[in-house]
Amino acid sequence: MSEQTIQSQDINVDNVFKSFYAVPDYQREYVWETEQIEQFLGDINGELADEAATAPEYFIGSIVVCPSPSDDGVMELIDGQQRMTTLFLSLCAIRDRFKDLEEKPPGALKPQIAAISTDLHGQDQFRYRLDLQYEDSGDVLEKIGAEEWDGLVKRRTRSVSNIANAYEVVGEFLRSEFGNDIKRLKSFYGYLNHKVKLIRIETQDVAKALKVFETINDRGVGLDSMDLLKNLLFMNTSVPKKSRIDSIG
Repeated sequence: MSEQTIQSQDINVDNVFKSFYAVPDYQREYVWETEQIEQFLGDINGELADEAATAPEYFIGSIVVCPSPSDDGVMELIDGQQRMTTLFLSLCAIRDRFKDLEEKPPGALKPQIAAISTDLHGQDQFRYRLDLQYEDSGDVLEKIGAEEWDGLVKRRTRSVSNIANAYEVVGEFLRSEFGNDIKRLKSFYGYLNHKVKLIRIETQDVAKALKVFETINDRGVGLDSMDLLKNLLFMNTSVPKKSRIDSIG
């Protein structure tokens, strides 16, 4: 039996989004609202101050991942969906703000949103860096990633509404903080990319990832007991996925 290892890595946003992530369909929805997003962005911008080169690094927490069962090079995101979704939406909004200002986005930005991966059979596949697999998310993240979001699509679920709102809040933040100042916008992106950091904890399978998740959240930070119970029951039952989730609260 091979040793079950846990790897942790101090990693910046630039390197985080060189990997592909999927939020499994048993996860809870995206719940951050305007207040959390404005505080998240404001705290980052507050650390940036005037000059990215001399600004300190800023730590935004941890994420827990494990390899996808399909063995396709995608990491399942077990903990950290809220900040990862917000970061992904922020990258999309920054890209779109550059285009609004008729400025070519930095070259590193496009592949942080989507890229081509090659599977075990040597076949290329276009992927977004973040894939929300739970039904309530709809296709809103893909539309934003593909620059097809017009804000007019019916917001069918709370998750779709929250994701759309988050994208719009980031866009408004960029406009209000930096206006038409392309230099300051570039500085914010550079700081976000290189000096905003998190800890990525990677386990060999989802069972171990959930154990780490349980340990991190045992102090009652961020998630409630029902969220944790849903994940644990998912791992210990053979009931089909749909009824597994719908039968719990």
